[in-house]
Amino acid sequence: MFAQWPIDHRVALVALVGLLVAAGVPLAFGWARLLPEEPPPFPIEPGSFPFVDEEVPLSGKASWKPILAVILLGCLTLAYVIRFPGLPSARLVRWLGAMVSGSTEHWLFVSANVVVPVVIVAAGVYAAFRPGPLRIPLLAAAVLVLLLWFLVPMLQLAVLGGS
Repeated sequence: MFAQWPIDHRVALVALVGLLVAAGVPLAFGWARLLPEEPPPFPIEPGSFPFVDEEVPLSGKASWKPILAVILLGCLTLAYVIRFPGLPSARLVRWLGAMVSGSTEHWLFVSANVVVPVVIVAAGVYAAFRPGPLRIPLLAAAVLVLLLWFLVPMLQLAVLGGS
């Protein structure tokens, strides 16, 4: 399916681990951004040091978070997990083979290999043109997960093919 790269297996392993970590970091930052911020440990008096006038006042209302950005972050996380090496995909394939017929199973895999990169690109385009608290983590995760989606099979072959 994939041609083996003329790359040393140690370099491929370092590249694979680096790509996995680099793609996981923006996803973690994105999910951490969804958590509500903690209030300051004590109230700050007006006019005291440093710049109290520039602070955002705390209100009891939760701020509205874009639902589409959260859904796209979930899709990026799922795409990351699917390409993570060591995921027991053979067990999933056996279960899917028992549930659906052979031709349907084949078309499910083909459509998944087309739909997932399209959703990743859509998340990157959404993050590039929509301002919001998840803009930077979503854009970085989209770029790195797309690289991960296409490079992991080749890097795994280079790691396993080395001696």
